[in-house]
Amino acid sequence: AVWAGGALKRIVPHITLLFTPSRLNVLTMSSSMQSSKSALAKASKAPPANVMAAYGVCMTAALAVFHFVAEGEFSAILTMSVIMQCLAVVLLLLQSHSSGSAAGISARALGLEALALVCRLSSTLWLNGYLPVDASGDHVFQAVDICTLVLVFGLLYQVLVVQRSTYQE
Repeated sequence: AVWAGGALKRIVPHITLLFTPSRLNVLTMSSSMQSSKSALAKASKAPPANVMAAYGVCMTAALAVFHFVAEGEFSAILTMSVIMQCLAVVLLLLQSHSSGSAAGISARALGLEALALVCRLSSTLWLNGYLPVDASGDHVFQAVDICTLVLVFGLLYQVLVVQRSTYQE
C-alpha cells in the first residue's frame, strides 16, 4: 500500500502535464475538425433520386388534396396523415429494394400495421367512422389506405419470402 501511494505521487504530475488546458484545446479542435469534415462529407451525399421522387410525389399529392379536394378545410389533416403513412411504407420498400436486404425491418411490426389498416378500412369503407368531414373523406382517404395496405402486403412478401435469408429474426 505504501509503494502504491508513492508511485501514484510520482505519476500524478506527469498526468496533469498531459491534460493542460492548451493541450486539451488542441485535442478537441482536431477531433472537432475531423468530425466536421466527416459530417460535411456525409451532408454532401445527396439522397437517391427515387427517394427524392417519393418525397416529391407524396408532398405534391398532400398539397393537391389539401387545396383542391378539401378546399383548405382543417379536417384534411387526417387525409394528409394517411398520405404520409403511405410515404413511410414506400420509403421502407425503397430501402429494401436498394439495399437488397431485409435487415432492420420488422415483419411483426408490418403485420400489426396491416392489421391496423384493415381495422381502419373496416370502419371507413362502409361506415362513416374516422373520416374527415371534407370532400377528401369521400374517396381519397380510403384509396390511400388501400394503397398503403397493398404496399404493406408487398413489403411483407419482400421481407419474408424474397429476402428471407437477410431477415434478422
